[in-house]
Formats: sequence, structure tokens, C-alpha cells
Amino acid sequence: MSELKVKVDFRDNKYPFFDSKSLNITDIGDRMRGRVIYISSRFIRNEENEKFIRFEKISPIVAKLENAKIVKTEKGTLVIKYEPNSKLYVIEIPSGYRGDANVKILSGECFETEILRSQRGSLGEVKHVWCNSNAEIQYKISGRTRTAGYSSLERLFGENLSGKIKIENDSVKIIFDEELDKLLS
Repeated sequence: MSELKVKVDFRDNKYPFFDSKSLNITDIGDRMRGRVIYISSRFIRNEENEKFIRFEKISPIVAKLENAKIVKTEKGTLVIKYEPNSKLYVIEIPSGYRGDANVKILSGECFETEILRSQRGSLGEVKHVWCNSNAEIQYKISGRTRTAGYSSLERLFGENLSGKIKIENDSVKIIFDEELDKLLS
């Protein structure tokens, strides 16, 4: 579909990282506070004295990074490392205005991060689910969708703002109503 460029910084002039709030897949809501995620220097590109990484956007809510795998250290630090012939998928689930996004990982090796839309999170949140290869997750979104900037939530995640997301071999399937999906397929 398209590319997402995310700015990379360095801690102690040695360790490359990016702030998860910079990875904006759905373009819904402002982002105030995210999480630091370290990344292998193999993914870093340099253009006009700016260092960044490129994610490939494969759906309106999912981006991927080729030859990558995310791991969590003993201290809880997230690191994206180089892993040949693997794919890292990032699913973005924003809440409505003053709401939250609940996520349950049903299958796959996945990690969840949260981005707050205000300093204390009172205006909502954005969840990123980082999955190594295929995965299935369940989501439930709350908050107002009639507020300016949030109207696309129902188009992306269904009228009830709940369902499942399946990622299999680079295809993304969003199931708003499992029973209806089974009857119509």
C-alpha cells in the first residue's frame, strides 16, 4: 500500500530507538506519550541527515517490517532485532474520544504497547499490538466516535467497535461479526 517513515534517535550515541507515538498508522487522534522501542541498526536509513526506519502499510490498520522480530528483555524493554525471512506486524487500535481500547491476544507471539493522547490518558489511547508472524487478536473499543477526527473508527472497526483481527501471510482480515461472517462465506 504505502510506506510509513518513523524518525530514529540514539540513546548514549549508540543505541537506536524510536518513540511508538511516531508510528501513526490510522491517523486517528493526537499522540502525547508513547513507549521507547529499540531497533537494530540494520533497519535504519539515512536521508537528508535524518535517520529513520520504513514500515510498509499493508492495510488501513496494519504495518509490517520485513526480516524483523520483536523481543522483550528481562527488564521489559522491547527490541526489534534483525531476523532473516521473518515478518513483524504492527496492528493499531485507537480508542474513541475519552475512551479506551481493550485487546486480547488469541494466537501468535505478540506484545502490546500503549500511546496516551493526553498526559494522563484522559482523552483516550492508542494500542499497538506487535506480532511476530501470523496472529489473531480480539478488540473492543470505547469512547465517542461522533467527535471530530474519530468518525473513521466505525468504518475501520465496525459499528459495534468490537471484533477480531486475523493476520495470515500478509493478508489482514477484520471480522466485525463472527456469526454473520460464517453464514455469508
